[in-house]
Amino acid sequence: MAPSESPPRELDSKHEDKIVKFVSDIRNGKIEGSNNIALTTLSLLEQIITECENATALELSGVVREVGRRLCRALPQELVAANMARRVLRAIRDEHRLLCEQSGGATSGTGTGTEGSGDSLQRLVLAAHGGRRTTLGAALPHLREPLRDHIAEVRAEIESCTASISSQARAHVHAAELILTHGASSLTERFLKAARRHTHYRLLLGEGPRVQESHAMAARLSAAGVPVTLINDASIAAVMSRVNKVVIGVRAVLAGGALLARAGTHGLTIAAKHYSVPVIALCPLYKLSPLHACDRYALSALDCPRPSMLYECGESSRVHVECPRYDVVPPDHVTLFLTNLGGSSPSYIYRLLSELYDPKDHQL
Repeated sequence: MAPSESPPRELDSKHEDKIVKFVSDIRNGKIEGSNNIALTTLSLLEQIITECENATALELSGVVREVGRRLCRALPQELVAANMARRVLRAIRDEHRLLCEQSGGATSGTGTGTEGSGDSLQRLVLAAHGGRRTTLGAALPHLREPLRDHIAEVRAEIESCTASISSQARAHVHAAELILTHGASSLTERFLKAARRHTHYRLLLGEGPRVQESHAMAARLSAAGVPVTLINDASIAAVMSRVNKVVIGVRAVLAGGALLARAGTHGLTIAAKHYSVPVIALCPLYKLSPLHACDRYALSALDCPRPSMLYECGESSRVHVECPRYDVVPPDHVTLFLTNLGGSSPSYIYRLLSELYDPKDHQL
């Protein structure tokens, strides 16, 4: 029976308490940033897997899937938390398949010649289409140690993704270029600082919805030797014709190559497309999500309207102001996604998703 076909599994009370505390810490601002949320989610899943004694692959997948479902319901906009659950589910499938092959290797040569050739043909088909898509049986309970090793590898990947992406700055930012970015982003800031160590360029920084954070980022970049000019979002279209390249950070990359970014990014990419300015999106692999842009429940989030209309303004009592937190940018507005493994076009995102997650785990 595949995990997606199994009934929902009830979690222990101690596991539920851990999930409640995790969700509460994110909502209260104690855990901020996609990187920290991804690492904390991995630690939560590792604790729960460690406490599941003598659990089979099917039982472990049921527990991890239920944790992922609860995180999706409680934190629909934190896509990286669900991504970590999908990575662990993929690891359970891979480890289960590997153990099945090892345990069945001794008996693969027994029987008649016809049976042996049938097993060999089946292995070839599974290897061609991905043996990870096989269903999980109820045997082979010794999976906790390999899963902990896999979680450690994913944790190391997340911790090193910023350095991996920043090391590629030299190949994408050239001398005397005018670079445009939007809003404050720790990954974009480190990428631009790494580029400054190799070449001289000028930077235009759009303030974005969080003006104070953008001003602080501009001060840090200026202290690092980057010539920075702060501009209002309304001026981005006017200066786009002089820009050589746009570099932005993303909240998530969706299936099909669309991306989720802070409000105002869509207008920026529209102007960049009009003037044929290349757009480079910095995206660690843990931000790749199998959701589609049509899933508005997970992607629609409203922010405080105060930056758009002050409470002291007389019109605020007569109008209803909706201030979206994120923009969905279509894939044809993005030139290149820069990931830990290098550059990828939007049309290649589906391939990266197939390497990270099993198709059966796209819907938790």
